[in-house]
Amino acid sequence: MPKPFSSNLLYIAAGLNTALVLGHTKMGYEIVFPSTTKDAGGEAASIGWWEVNESFVFMGIFCLKWAKFGITDRYDKAILYASAASQIFFGYRYLKAGFGKPIIGLWGVPALIGLSQLV
Repeated sequence: MPKPFSSNLLYIAAGLNTALVLGHTKMGYEIVFPSTTKDAGGEAASIGWWEVNESFVFMGIFCLKWAKFGITDRYDKAILYASAASQIFFGYRYLKAGFGKPIIGLWGVPALIGLSQLV
């Protein structure tokens, strides 16, 4: 069982993942979907955009689990490391493309989870 401060950081990370779903959906409707073409490639891009929300939902669920039970085994750690690496990489890509706001969540979640393991 994690310490209370660690749990609180993980609960915040879970909430941030919820905000990522909302922000990602909003960005999709405002920027991505209007710019995608109606051909198969554009449709695939739109589908892929929605699939990313799934990863935010799963990470939110994992953060809730970890807040209650801790990051207990190698499978939890593998999920954490894979997600953190992806979010850091995609945050960098957003920043490079001129979108700064998404990095708050994309880099904030792995930072909070990592910090929860240090305290």
